[in-house]
Amino acid sequence: MKLININQNKKSMKKLDDSMIPAINIVFLLLIFFMIAGKIESRDTQLLVPKSTSDEKFLKQEININIMPNGDYSINDAKVEDSLMKQFELLALNENSVITCHIHSELPISKLDDVLEAVQAFGVKQINIATHRY
Repeated sequence: MKLININQNKKSMKKLDDSMIPAINIVFLLLIFFMIAGKIESRDTQLLVPKSTSDEKFLKQEININIMPNGDYSINDAKVEDSLMKQFELLALNENSVITCHIHSELPISKLDDVLEAVQAFGVKQINIATHRY
């Protein structure tokens, strides 16, 4: 009974090693080729920023909203008589507008609901909320 043939196992390993040699040679030749053929160069010229072709100006509109202790609103120190939505329509808010909302520290946060709904309706992306005592 023959369990292991040591000579046959060594022959098959040598055959496997011999078949890998051409593949290894090709990989090294490709590596050398790309090292020689590829150039790494630094740019001495500065990047030129393209000029804008749009006539539209980027205007950042800043609006201050004060919520008084009695719950009244004022926009840019002018008391709001109508709803906030009508006032925002008159101001022509857009996504570039920045709104800073000053609220009395003792007022409940629910007083901001009207402001937040109006801001969301006009697509304003930046709103700052500040609290202070009047």
